[in-house]
Amino acid sequence: MSDSLCLDTPALQRQTRRSIFQNKTIKPPAGFILSDYGILLQQNRLDATFHFCTKGSYDHFLADYLHHQHQPFVFVDIGANQGLYSILAGLNVNCQKAIAFEPVARTFALLKSNIAINGIGDFVHPIQAAVSLSSGKAKITKKLGHSGAASLRQLPGWFQPARWFGITEIISMLGPEALQPLIPTEADLIIKVDVEGHEKTVFDALIASHILDKAKAVFYEVNPRWSEEKALETLLRQQGFSNFTRTSSKPCHDVLATR
Repeated sequence: MSDSLCLDTPALQRQTRRSIFQNKTIKPPAGFILSDYGILLQQNRLDATFHFCTKGSYDHFLADYLHHQHQPFVFVDIGANQGLYSILAGLNVNCQKAIAFEPVARTFALLKSNIAINGIGDFVHPIQAAVSLSSGKAKITKKLGHSGAASLRQLPGWFQPARWFGITEIISMLGPEALQPLIPTEADLIIKVDVEGHEKTVFDALIASHILDKAKAVFYEVNPRWSEEKALETLLRQQGFSNFTRTSSKPCHDVLATR
């Protein structure tokens, strides 16, 4: 097989694509890079999150967890950014569908591009919206040079977005009633939540929509600057989750909650 990716063969099976991408000698198409996680990403060199994804700066805990799912599952990626975990999930032959929520327009465009170049558009479905307790519009605050820092959390009154983050954007939000028809619940759900301080609202929306009832695992970020780790754990325990695995001993870490 050639060391360059043949883009005109969309019938390639996901398992074959995974083995192709994991071959580090592959020559990526122009404008893309083969990340340390073994997927192709569109070049976005001024963005910190892009570099974290390409260099493998995030731990491999969730990547490995998704890779080792041997039963049918649906992946719900809330705060998908450029699509790292949605694509990794979609490359697993047991993934029936991945739904990737990303509200920021430019990041969403990169998400769609990355899904397409990895050849899994039939399995990964991007949605340009945030998950919240009601449908409508909201203002999201963005940090220049770091797409992963975009946040809906309420900032202090003294905070000056123009100085610290640079820009804001009006985005769409989907509430519980809008979420229900989007997420199939015939298979076990694995949910990832990375929303920079909006976690409690997302969990409440998943509870109200009864989507959380079908989840076998929830993977979420904890940042002590804006997350109440104990409160989030208590909420999930009330929903039947009993095992909580930290991915790091650092104050900023991720947690995998399972039943």
